[in-house]
Amino acid sequence: MNQEWIIVYLLLVTCAHLSHQKSTPESSTYTAAVVEYPPIYSTNSSETLRINSNAYVELIKNASLHNTDIIVFPEDGLTTVQMPEREKMGEWTTIIPSASANYIPCSQNTIEVSETLKKISCAARDNNIYVVINIAEKAPCYDVPCPRDKVFYYNSNVVFDRTGRIIARYRKTNLFKEYQFNVTTIPEVVTFNTDFGVKFGTFICFDILFHEPALELTRDHQVTDFVYPTAWFSEAPFLTAVQTQMGWSFAENVNLLASGYNRPGSGNAGSGIYLGRKGVGKAIMPETTHKELLILEISKIKKETKYNNYHSMDSATNQKKIIPFHHGTTQHILLKRDSIEAFQTVSLKGNAIETVCQNGFCCDFKVEIAKVDPNTKYRLVTFNGDRFYGDVKAGIRTCGIVQCLNDSVSSCGSVKESETLFSNIEITATFHNYKNNLIMPSTLNPDLLPLEDWTFLDHVHNDHIHVNMFSNIKTNNLVTFGIYSRNFNKNNANRTFYTVNYFVILLITLLLSKL
Repeated sequence: MNQEWIIVYLLLVTCAHLSHQKSTPESSTYTAAVVEYPPIYSTNSSETLRINSNAYVELIKNASLHNTDIIVFPEDGLTTVQMPEREKMGEWTTIIPSASANYIPCSQNTIEVSETLKKISCAARDNNIYVVINIAEKAPCYDVPCPRDKVFYYNSNVVFDRTGRIIARYRKTNLFKEYQFNVTTIPEVVTFNTDFGVKFGTFICFDILFHEPALELTRDHQVTDFVYPTAWFSEAPFLTAVQTQMGWSFAENVNLLASGYNRPGSGNAGSGIYLGRKGVGKAIMPETTHKELLILEISKIKKETKYNNYHSMDSATNQKKIIPFHHGTTQHILLKRDSIEAFQTVSLKGNAIETVCQNGFCCDFKVEIAKVDPNTKYRLVTFNGDRFYGDVKAGIRTCGIVQCLNDSVSSCGSVKESETLFSNIEITATFHNYKNNLIMPSTLNPDLLPLEDWTFLDHVHNDHIHVNMFSNIKTNNLVTFGIYSRNFNKNNANRTFYTVNYFVILLITLLLSKL
């Protein structure tokens, strides 16, 4: 009898554990994990994929022990970014069935998918967890026009449900110097539903700075939660990884699960779980090669509480939950630099009330300084115009206070500790045609993490939005404090660039074939 009761007790404990492991549609929260991962590059494609996929399986097992519902891995985390030229891409890629195929790579063999997809599918099934990976995809081309090699290569996300079934596939829309990859003719807008009652959207890395598909998902489809693999190259002073991830999540008031590729020596680092206008849940910006699993219980966003009209709510941020990995210098992270020489700037010598304008766009600054560090300089900066992200031209409107090494504008974008103590900062700006803009808070400290204790208010009027960002808490170690806006009214040149180049290459190929 005692043995029978022991067996019953063990069964009850097991059932209780399993029931707790899954969030349900009725649950007010779900548990998510993101991975900061440094992929290993080996001598060939099969070895590289084997080593990294094995590491993924162990991380999936670890996450499942913490009752995690969904785990996200970084862009290029399986292949590394060291992929070959297009002619040698075949062995690095896999066929990925569409979600409509209801395909489970772990248990089905009717489609020739890679061993990597099978392995991750089995790990999702065996650990009862949703898994999001990024991998290079190949898709045969049967239509005209086709590339010369009759194959499309895509930078793709794949989502597996708890049974290992592929329930979503997304092909990156906005490529960043990824010349071996294609883009789809029509940008994909991809969502997937979960058994715990949350619909997710997904996109990849550079997509976060564009209207398609990111803002289509938030504004047209009212998606509240996102899985975001990235291999971000950080740029000071406005576009480092965690700074950008937090800013986008805050601007759109959505939960963002961002998994970062870790290679600080080349500028790749930064992962986090962001809670919209509630601030940062967890975030890290490692200075050295580092693998870490971030797990957080996330409150679901109710549809009635997410504002339907962009910028219609006024909220203050609370970022007391930021969890940095390292404090101190960031000398081991390679940073790109924005060209502040193209900005309109004013040197900040002490307390100031200034209006700084460029091309009809003005920013009003009010700054009070309690203590000046003579070893650190600051400038008030405003930009309104086009800039290039690599090869891609984009419209930008920006206001901010940025750190400089010395009095020269070319030294701005420095990242160092500073004893200059700001007692009050206020920036206001008016954005016309705001509905087709992404307007983000942008703050940074020397650890390349967002500043704490600031307020971002936005007031919508008929044809414009008035943004007021301020901090009245004494703040030192300021690197950046500002507003960063993408202006999509000017252009969305990225897809045009790649589409035009694709057809130019195709035309040249056809002409050469007739010679």
